[in-house]
Amino acid sequence: MNDPVGQMPKAVIAALRQVLRPVARLLIRHGITLPAVVELLKQVLVDVAISDFPVEGKRTTDSRISVLTGVHRKDVKRLRGIEVDKTNVPKQVSLGMQVVNAWMTDSRWLDAEGNPRPLPRSGADGGPDFETLADSVSNGDVRARSILDELLRLEVVAVEDGRVHLQTGAFVPKQGEQEKLYYFEQAGYAHLMAGVRNLEGAEPPYFDRLVQYHSIPAAELPRLKALVDGQGMDLLKTINRTAKRLNDPEDPDRRSVVVGLYCYSEVPRDEHE
Repeated sequence: MNDPVGQMPKAVIAALRQVLRPVARLLIRHGITLPAVVELLKQVLVDVAISDFPVEGKRTTDSRISVLTGVHRKDVKRLRGIEVDKTNVPKQVSLGMQVVNAWMTDSRWLDAEGNPRPLPRSGADGGPDFETLADSVSNGDVRARSILDELLRLEVVAVEDGRVHLQTGAFVPKQGEQEKLYYFEQAGYAHLMAGVRNLEGAEPPYFDRLVQYHSIPAAELPRLKALVDGQGMDLLKTINRTAKRLNDPEDPDRRSVVVGLYCYSEVPRDEHE
């Protein structure tokens, strides 16, 4: 019996099998079955073949795409004509992210130690307030009250004694699947692409490091988590402040940059089986 998987490089297949496990978990939880996955994979293969593997000075033909991807030419022709949905930043994510970023980096909203200060909901006392912060981000297009309600829904902020308190060091929604999926997409794509480009021999290589142990007592995990939450978040805040100063939408040679830090723990894989 023909076994296409068995004919592929074993090291690559082993790596892909592990990387695809969380993807399979996401698919199963959302009821997305194999036929839909196959169709989606065909779309992505055709799209990547066209965008990332062109022949200089020539049009990428259906036959070439079929050879590169294994997708039948009839499917290639059909998929070329499909308008693939591109993920746009959900409006609530865009506004929320900008509000939190301004709150963390602009001296108007920071205390003497450089931490985001609790803000009165409105400027009744003449000092910095959430309404002014929200209006500075939305330019008055969205009411401050609506932005506050959305941040409350996502549990990014809390209101105590008439003041709005930032609950997190970044825009990390605790609620809202659309918002969580957006960040899952951004972080997953950037981390995997950095790894793939390094496998291709990118020079200089992208920073992609990890610390890995397989026998940490479960009772000690909070100590490591606290280290990541503290020092890791401090590092990301420093990078964020620097990136904000450097950001220039008018530069013709600008780049998208994603910097991430993650910490994950589970029962060792050999004990699952």
